[in-house]
Amino acid sequence: CLIFAFWDIDSPIWKSVHFFLGETPVLGATGGTMWEWYFRTTLDHWSTFLGMLFALNYPITSLWYRKLEAQPRRLEWLGKGIVGVALFGCFLAWVIGPFQRPKFEYNRTNAYFGFIPLITYIYFRNLTPALREYSLDLLHQIGKTTLETYLMQHHIWLTSNAKSLLTLIPGWPRVNMLLVTLIYFFTSRRLYKLTLYLRGMLLPDSRGACIRSLGCLFGSIIGFYEMALILRSYGYTSLTFVAIVCVVCGMVLYRIVIDASWDQYQMSSPDLDGDQIPIVGAECEKPKFNRSITRIAPPLFGAVALFVLGFTWHGMAEYGAGKIQPLPAHCSLFANDGQWIRVDGCNEAIRAEAYRKYDAAGFSTCGSSGGSYIWAWNATDPSTYCRFARRDSKQLKKTLHKRRLLFIGDSMTRNMYHAMLRALGVKGSGAYDATGPKHADISNEVGTVNVDFQWAPFASDQLEAFRSLNQKLAEGTEWERGFPDLIVVGGGAWDRLHRFSTEEDQATLKVTLRELKRGIGTMIQEGGAPVAWLVPTTVNDQALNTEEKRDHMTEMDMEDMRGIYADIGLLSVSSFVVEGPAFSRARVKESYDGVHYPSQVYDAGAQILSNSFDWLLPEREDTAEDFVPMQPGMMASPYFGLMMLCFVFVSLFLFDGFMGFSCLASICVSGVLPHDLYEEAFTALRNKANLPLEGLSSQGQPKKTAFASKGRTRSCIGFGARREFRWGKGKSNYAEYTIEHERGHTKTPHGQTSAIIDEHFDTGTCVANGAGSGDEAQSVRSRRSV
Repeated sequence: CLIFAFWDIDSPIWKSVHFFLGETPVLGATGGTMWEWYFRTTLDHWSTFLGMLFALNYPITSLWYRKLEAQPRRLEWLGKGIVGVALFGCFLAWVIGPFQRPKFEYNRTNAYFGFIPLITYIYFRNLTPALREYSLDLLHQIGKTTLETYLMQHHIWLTSNAKSLLTLIPGWPRVNMLLVTLIYFFTSRRLYKLTLYLRGMLLPDSRGACIRSLGCLFGSIIGFYEMALILRSYGYTSLTFVAIVCVVCGMVLYRIVIDASWDQYQMSSPDLDGDQIPIVGAECEKPKFNRSITRIAPPLFGAVALFVLGFTWHGMAEYGAGKIQPLPAHCSLFANDGQWIRVDGCNEAIRAEAYRKYDAAGFSTCGSSGGSYIWAWNATDPSTYCRFARRDSKQLKKTLHKRRLLFIGDSMTRNMYHAMLRALGVKGSGAYDATGPKHADISNEVGTVNVDFQWAPFASDQLEAFRSLNQKLAEGTEWERGFPDLIVVGGGAWDRLHRFSTEEDQATLKVTLRELKRGIGTMIQEGGAPVAWLVPTTVNDQALNTEEKRDHMTEMDMEDMRGIYADIGLLSVSSFVVEGPAFSRARVKESYDGVHYPSQVYDAGAQILSNSFDWLLPEREDTAEDFVPMQPGMMASPYFGLMMLCFVFVSLFLFDGFMGFSCLASICVSGVLPHDLYEEAFTALRNKANLPLEGLSSQGQPKKTAFASKGRTRSCIGFGARREFRWGKGKSNYAEYTIEHERGHTKTPHGQTSAIIDEHFDTGTCVANGAGSGDEAQSVRSRRSV
């Protein structure tokens, strides 16, 4: 009931008890410490109690299995089958129901349905005596180190605060997984042994020594914390100063320990003739602490080890994998360095092959067909920290929260605008629509992100757009849709096609471009808004659909235009450059009109631009997401909680470890109801603990149990705990007998059967005098475990 009140009802109880936990985001608990504790405990809040119930009913469950196995084969499997079908039906409902729900929805129901696959596995795992005779030692060994494996997974299997995988062999994911797993288990096993050693050293079995050790341990921890606070308050937190303090404190601690324990250690050394002791057949002097080497060597070696470990950990902290940070600004040198590969970006093995063959590391798209072209960034040196990757809509919405993107340019820039909308989750943006306006401005809002496009095909139009922006900035005019946080501008194709035929046009264009360069510089320096320049994509000459384009806008003409823009300095003045030819050159044959490409090509360009947001749009306080702490009780489910209470009461009052499912076997098999097996199941435990046998049905009256074996009836007389007989040769049939304080015997149709039983042992011998293969003496051993 306490579990139900704490976790299954949306009430202030949980929050009132845990009032000391904070609600502000911290490292490792982005939703606040209180929510993190509530979330983690809610996931499995019924598991511990259900495990206790199963352990409590374990003797009854074990006897229930053996009771069924003592029945004729038909009844045995009829009873087991009914329970198995019921459990498997619930398991199947769990698989197609709660298990298929999205992650966060499943988390809400895990505590209520997670026991179903567990008890189903336990039931079928122990279904027959043959299955119960075998166990997998690997699981046993893993079970011994579950605490260590749980802790080490975040340091070996996972890196960067569990945001990335440890990669030792790039390009070979399965081999890398095998190697990392071996290191992971070896380290966990070693940590387990070290834990045992430290436990024996710090917490000895002697109560007095254990208390003294705990006192010294807590005293040392408190002392080190106080020293750390003192050093921090005075600003002495450099690596060098900390190393010096550690060495000095280590030497002092070593001296204290030696002074306190040396005499006892010296006296405990074996002594044959006064001053000599045997060591591997040789004679050596007793250890003497007054020697210089004895005083200096251990602290010296410890100081060296401390320096080595300190510098190693410092190097790992500085250059190793930590929290994944935004890409640094120098990654702009590699952002356009990639290639199109015909692989499936969703397949890990194919991605690894692409890494080995093409040196491709990050994939921006993920196609369902293995024949799809995938844009991939070329691998960079790890020291650059340029880990380009696909940015999904969730990441982009978080990065662009309360920001405005403004695209200015021609149809190529418009296609990039639609690609960015698709990256933000607007499906179908930029789909072919012959009825819609082509040369018009467009505005969109995606959540808290404003994304606008301004039609400006000529350089003069782009210049006018920047003049208007700079003028508003200078006058302090209120922005209708907010000040643009990032401006993406591109052009050149229309100028080359319509305004480049004469020398006068060319001169006018160059003047306009120089003015545009100054306007972009003003926006960056005074407005603080970064500007990304989009270089025109590659032109497919054979697909140009007009004579004018074939005369004035070929790929050679556009390459010349790109050179003019670069020479004037438009690319160098921009905050970032998206190289159109970088992601379109290899797909030029797919340009259906010579200029425009399928949406997938522009999606790659949008991902290049999205990765640049890491350094173009640093996080600001006014754009940070509004934090609203999640409150305890959000995962509560009173109806599911009542369901769990029903299962608990059934397990408690019917003594059923399988939550009532075992009772189904009594429909067709008598004498196997778990509630009726209570006294019989716990008799052995009572005898072992020398507890009184009050209330047991067998008290004072020996019980006679008959056995059927190969057509003959046999019986043994006894009193007390139930046992099992193994009859026959080569074939096992299980029966029951009871132990009596006195030896007894009974008649069978085939002769005299003697039962020789010792109440202190689990073995006995029944001897039948008569003919037949079943008359020989058989060894009997009880089976207690499921």
